[in-house]
Amino acid sequence: MSAAVRIALEKADRGAYNTPIMTRSMVLCWAFILAVTPWAQAMDYAEERQVAQEFVDLLERNNLVIHDEEITVPVQILLERLAHRLPNPLYRYRLHVVRDRSVNAFTIPDGHIFVNLGLLMFARDMDEIAAVIGHEMGHAQLRHIPETLETQAKITAATALGILAGTLLSSKNPEAGAAMIFSSLGGGENLKLAYSRQHEFAADEFGAGILKSSGIDPSAMTRFLARLNATSGASGVPEYLLTHPLTDKRVAAIATDAGSPRPDETYLRLQACIFGLLLPAQEASLRSSTLPEPYRSLAIALVKYRSGDYAGAMALLEGIDLDIARATKGLVLYAMGRSEEAYPLLSSYGRTASARTAQAEILRGRGRYAEAIELLKPYSGQNPRADYVLGVLYEGMGNQALSHVSFARYFFRSANRSPSLFHIQEALKRRDELPQGVAEELEKMREALRQEASERK
Repeated sequence: MSAAVRIALEKADRGAYNTPIMTRSMVLCWAFILAVTPWAQAMDYAEERQVAQEFVDLLERNNLVIHDEEITVPVQILLERLAHRLPNPLYRYRLHVVRDRSVNAFTIPDGHIFVNLGLLMFARDMDEIAAVIGHEMGHAQLRHIPETLETQAKITAATALGILAGTLLSSKNPEAGAAMIFSSLGGGENLKLAYSRQHEFAADEFGAGILKSSGIDPSAMTRFLARLNATSGASGVPEYLLTHPLTDKRVAAIATDAGSPRPDETYLRLQACIFGLLLPAQEASLRSSTLPEPYRSLAIALVKYRSGDYAGAMALLEGIDLDIARATKGLVLYAMGRSEEAYPLLSSYGRTASARTAQAEILRGRGRYAEAIELLKPYSGQNPRADYVLGVLYEGMGNQALSHVSFARYFFRSANRSPSLFHIQEALKRRDELPQGVAEELEKMREALRQEASERK
């Protein structure tokens, strides 16, 4: 790597710590929301599920959750690999990638683990990402909470969500956001936002054990923390160390030789997809210059596809012998209107929602609605674009109930209140035609929208 590129990337990384998409107050607030005492002591599992879903929905409606499966699936596979080794898992663990450039990860009730985009970019191999996931899984399995709040006031789940809403709002209107935070806290008590030393050590021990049993290098966490700790001098304390402070034993571990990162094909492909699908073109070009071929070309091809330079994308993709490149070539051909050429590539190599959605739209054009619906059903309620296309397909099949459900999900996740409410109401008029549990889902969505509207007044 040239000195110029190295310096530019160091500056970009420092910017990732200091200018995250979400504010530092939100990251700190998360640590508080995840761990206030009443949640761990008083909430049963049903209440955990309800509050966790409200939290996830709130992030979704603010476009803070990444759905690109080229990015989420490799990380989810790591989580499942670790969860498979748990002797008595408390939850069905789920992983979300957050659209935040700060280096952080956290867990909430009901087994939801969140990993920030900045952390994925900071890690140097998949073992380091797995180490962070294992550590967060430890906090969940051991049901950790922070040390006792200095105030004895009971902070309810609803209040915690109010604080989160305030931090989200603060990114757009700092004064209004701060007012909501202090109002929710009743004056801004001195909250302890980080896990205790005992909890950090216990989560480290748990994580190391689950990594070892999964065949993953346990020293990866030491490697990750050592490099992260080294960034503190230039850019302030990174977010992960604010919410997960270094214990004496962690500091001692950092002093040992934890070896070097071992980036494999999965890691290189993940980085190429992050750069190509999510970063501004100039930064993506700079970061991808550090990748070996063919991953550098893959990243640049994804940037060109995203920007509409289909000819440029095709020229790069032709020389890449990777399934993801073949699937992307199918997406490029589809975007160019060459559906007949695109379909074999999408059906053979497409494993993501975007590829399946393009394939379903081709099938819809051929009048094969039922086949297209079956193709997209696994993504129902999981991917906004897939929900929209499902709405169109169900409408074409004359199934108005499920068409309204799909459109309701799409507009709800897109934070488009009026059409979401319309489709929710229309779907609920056909309650008897809905699958089990869907009516309850729609009612929760409607209540969430009503609460948001009330809070705006």
